[in-house]
Amino acid sequence: MAGMARPMAKVSASVKRFITSDYKLESVLPKEGWRESEDLISAFNRLTLELSAYHAFHLSQIVEERAKAEALVETIPDGVLLVDDRGRLIYSNKVALKMLGIPKPDTSIALPGSVSREAFQVVLKDILTSQEDFLKAEVAVPHPDETYAIVRNFRVISRRFPLATLKAPGRVLIIRDVTVEKEIESARETFFHMITHDMRVPLTSIHGYASLLARFVSASPEADKCLRAILRSSVRLKGMIEDILNTIKLERGALKLRLDTVDAGVLCAQVFEIHEPLAALKSIKFSAVPPPSKIEFQGDSLLLERIITNLVGNALKFTPRGGVVTVHCRQEPGEVVFFIEDTGPGIPEDKQKEIFAKYTQLEEHKYLGFGLGLAMCRMAVELHKGRIWVQSSEGKGSKFIFSIPTK
Repeated sequence: MAGMARPMAKVSASVKRFITSDYKLESVLPKEGWRESEDLISAFNRLTLELSAYHAFHLSQIVEERAKAEALVETIPDGVLLVDDRGRLIYSNKVALKMLGIPKPDTSIALPGSVSREAFQVVLKDILTSQEDFLKAEVAVPHPDETYAIVRNFRVISRRFPLATLKAPGRVLIIRDVTVEKEIESARETFFHMITHDMRVPLTSIHGYASLLARFVSASPEADKCLRAILRSSVRLKGMIEDILNTIKLERGALKLRLDTVDAGVLCAQVFEIHEPLAALKSIKFSAVPPPSKIEFQGDSLLLERIITNLVGNALKFTPRGGVVTVHCRQEPGEVVFFIEDTGPGIPEDKQKEIFAKYTQLEEHKYLGFGLGLAMCRMAVELHKGRIWVQSSEGKGSKFIFSIPTK
């Protein structure tokens, strides 16, 4: 038995040493004992050599990939952090630590407690206590490195991710300095505000004199066609100016609702009357379906008319010749709901929320306006404490819906 027992004991001890030494083979076992024992030792030596080489290769690959990932993350200008379910730091690049005012990486770092900048503490606390998978927040932070009291703007984006060792998910946090973006946006809004105010007076003159010409110029198909084109263009331009001004006022909280009693059916009919000639030019079957009974509620009639005008204008713009556009409304418990339906090209599902953001347009519509119409509609509806959304399928048209509470 000694010819078998002793080699087996050595193999067993060697296996333990191989595992505890992180799969590194210190030396091969010499063959001894019976022939079967020698064959076993030979097979064991070959197996441990191959395992050792395999482990070394994959460890090298992991180290290399980690070095690449770290080099990439350290190069980007955004702050990147990984934290566990309790906010304890798993990984962070240097940019993130500097943004948060944390001197250096340490195993004891936990968010938001280790953050020295109070403005970030509040935002991070809200994010880390939330159960939402994806979150986005913006924060203005006084910058300590500046000579003057300059406030820098940051956007914090967070998404939960599963941790291999824990049941509860951790979070990845991206912190981006958007100060320049904010300044550009502010400059663009200031420019829009100035230019729209300057355009209002000449536009009023164009529209007024075109209306007078329609009365005094001798009737002829050519004259009527030209005057109608001028009037339509002036109305469209007036609407674009109103969208810009309303959007700026809504964002700044400067637009206040002028509440009065609104008849929903009459409101739809008014918009229909304005757009019927344009629909006829495109041979679009345009209709405003009256509600079965009168629907009255409190709202800002001019702002609500502008919302429906924008939605109907978009529907007519993108619906091809021979298509159908319908506007209607109905009473539902606690709210009145408006519908604008078309048989246009539809909107991709991944773009259906995005289109309500400022300056956002589908790629094929980039040169058809400022991209403010739907953003203005969203903000105006939200000012009424309502909501707006779209139901659409590519190639099958779209249905824009917004609701206004009646209580």
